[in-house]
Amino acid sequence: MENLRPLREDDAEAVAELYREAFGDDRVVDAEEVRGWVSNPELQSDWMWVLEIGGRVVGYGDTWIDRGEMAVELAAPGHWSTFFDRFEERARADGVSPVRVFVPQGHELVSILADRGYRYWRSAYTMQIGFDEEAPSLPVIPDGFEFRDFQPSDTDVVRAALNEAFEGDPVFHEATPGHFQAFYLSERGFDPSLWVLASVGDQLAGFILSFSERSGDKELGWVQALGVLPPWRRCGLGDALLRTAFHRMHARGLRRVGLGVDASNETNALRLYEGAGMRILNQSDSWVLDV
Repeated sequence: MENLRPLREDDAEAVAELYREAFGDDRVVDAEEVRGWVSNPELQSDWMWVLEIGGRVVGYGDTWIDRGEMAVELAAPGHWSTFFDRFEERARADGVSPVRVFVPQGHELVSILADRGYRYWRSAYTMQIGFDEEAPSLPVIPDGFEFRDFQPSDTDVVRAALNEAFEGDPVFHEATPGHFQAFYLSERGFDPSLWVLASVGDQLAGFILSFSERSGDKELGWVQALGVLPPWRRCGLGDALLRTAFHRMHARGLRRVGLGVDASNETNALRLYEGAGMRILNQSDSWVLDV
């Protein structure tokens, strides 16, 4: 008998295994990350569901409603339709549209989505760079800027700058105080020495927010956000922040650094990362359904 119920902390190992089965290395999730979802005050229990059959967890799905759309995350090999039926019905009932699903390129979900009437929308890349034992060189900081570490007193300024820098990003979720605390300051691998701020006088011009691990991979550094505010773009500041982060993460013993970037390259971010030596590791695509 099928039982669709809210996610519990004791489901963590089973859900992590479902991600391994469904996506392999394309979408890595470990049990600690799943337990973090359950305890995260920014995530509601009625957003996260598991499908149980005969007492065994065989599928996981969650939703996030923001700016009038529903983003769906699934790991349910063999049981995808159960979650799509449930979540699309909820979107219609709540008057939310479109429903958006993010899947690795070429995954079996692509044909399932197409059959359900979803259409391709846009893509994103995971990029990565590897280092040898020799540390990456520190960049020359553009004239007029000062680089410094993040301090707790910078929290509100950095949060506001994050929202401003990514205001036009169609998949960016506004960083409210609670969101910033839960998904940045409380994230695994948070280290203020890996958050570099660029200032002009008393104004914040740019930032890079990096972490010392990603989904339990303690050998992978991760750039969660790199932003330069509009008045200071196209002067080499983003490149200098990125290379500074590389240097600091290498000093921490990390020999790989990754990040995610929109493939449309509307902000020239892709060119920036490739210029710094990063290469595309894989591609994921967003598919949407107007309900």
